[in-house]
Amino acid sequence: MREAPRSAIVCHGRPAAEHTRGPCVRPDGGIGRNRDDIEVGAAAFSQATRSLGPVTAKDESGAVTVTVSAAGKISGVVVAARWLDSHTADTLTGGINEAFARAAAARLEQWGTSFVDPPAPVERMPSPLPHESLASRLREAVQEDRTGTAEATMERMRDLLHELTESIEQVKSEVDAHLARQYSGRSASGHARATIAGNGNLLDLKLDRDWLDRAHPTNIGREATQAIQEAYRKAGAEDVNTIIARSPLGKIQRLSEDPFALAQELGLRD
Repeated sequence: MREAPRSAIVCHGRPAAEHTRGPCVRPDGGIGRNRDDIEVGAAAFSQATRSLGPVTAKDESGAVTVTVSAAGKISGVVVAARWLDSHTADTLTGGINEAFARAAAARLEQWGTSFVDPPAPVERMPSPLPHESLASRLREAVQEDRTGTAEATMERMRDLLHELTESIEQVKSEVDAHLARQYSGRSASGHARATIAGNGNLLDLKLDRDWLDRAHPTNIGREATQAIQEAYRKAGAEDVNTIIARSPLGKIQRLSEDPFALAQELGLRD
């Protein structure tokens, strides 16, 4: 399609050449196409993420197999019966880390393939139209049952804004601390100890040397998995979503999704 001449593009009632701020309305429907691109792209991203399943990979020797869940976490470790042909007690944990890295890379490749070449038609994810904005829905929520004064509402809005600005720094500080923190977990029998970072990366896995020399391979894999899962559990109690949800920022986010609750918070409804 031929591109509309710039002189034909209207921006807020003025020729585009005279307009330097805000979106322009193109006669050929350029804004509509951009909106379509955004909606299709968002849908493809979401669909590729939902399509992720467990991914399994081995280390270079083939003696260690690690399964990564759809969420990107280690869900299983399997150690081959003849692992001592390829590893020593000192290198086994390195083999587990290598298999984990390969599984994580395969998971990323799986996501990329699904995003670029989706296995099923992508269903658009419509973004809210202007008339479906929060302000419009808020008006609808109070038009038949309005209470309170404008002054009281403005005062409450100022309070919410103050809470929001203070919460942003608080949440940022807590998230930074969480990502920098290390979380450790032990297996049920105490023979394995795993340490992960706040972002979920496996930092260290220690196996009891005396036990490892006599342990059955099945038990090695099971205890390694237990230790890692316990570390994940501890980290999950303080993850980013939890930090945001319990903060004023999370409260305001929930209010923005519920115009009736927001109207009550602002004193516009009983």
